[in-house]
Amino acid sequence: MSDTITSEDRARRERSPSFPFIPLGKAIDRARAIAEAHNRSPTGLAALGKALGYAPKSSGLLQTVAALRAYGLTEDVGRGEDRRIRLSDLAWRILHETREEVRKKALREAALRPRPIAEYAAKWLPSRPSDNHCLSELHLDRGFGTEAAKLFLRVFDETAIFANLGTRDSLSETMEEPVPLRGTGPIQTVAAAGHADWSATVSAPMAISFFGDRLEVRALLVSQESVVKLIDALQATKSLLPAEDQGRQHEVTATGLNPASN
Repeated sequence: MSDTITSEDRARRERSPSFPFIPLGKAIDRARAIAEAHNRSPTGLAALGKALGYAPKSSGLLQTVAALRAYGLTEDVGRGEDRRIRLSDLAWRILHETREEVRKKALREAALRPRPIAEYAAKWLPSRPSDNHCLSELHLDRGFGTEAAKLFLRVFDETAIFANLGTRDSLSETMEEPVPLRGTGPIQTVAAAGHADWSATVSAPMAISFFGDRLEVRALLVSQESVVKLIDALQATKSLLPAEDQGRQHEVTATGLNPASN
């Protein structure tokens, strides 16, 4: 691990509301490293730092331990000089659970353990406002420093994607259809233009916004299935765009958008 000064370091030094400085996916990677080195045995900070690649008294180690605790992945055993840290039942389930739905539920539980993430998941999801809107709200309304607001938004987005918080069923048991994680209602915008038939092909974290003469696409492609869904969505919406010139049109293929002659 590196102790060089980064935006994360600057963000941690600002006086801002407390939140984990790494997203859930990275926190689980750290928990896995602990499990490989110490299983679930209570472990001191020095030994923990060695397993994670940190110096015993480094700020990175302390921040990582705090993040793991915030997500509910570790618990303290003892106090003061006798304090030891071990992986929690929740962390163990996430690392070893083979039933997909049970593991997904555990991931969502961990993602929503930090109060700021839970609060903004309820407020911003399933369709998060723009970056500028969110950064302004965090900075001006909630007292986040500039760098801390940017870091929190990144942690929030990556955690929401990793734990699939952007789908309706992750936020409410009564909702079933997936909706975009980011953007300001891209499905509704394009559907209003007469293209509602493609909306079912788009699932979080994917959003396509129509701005009259262009499409803005935001997607995290983590599997072949997600690539296919993006291609289907682009195929269904490309007719909204003006032709690049009279002699050319764009054809969506498995490798992306490739120009093809008529």
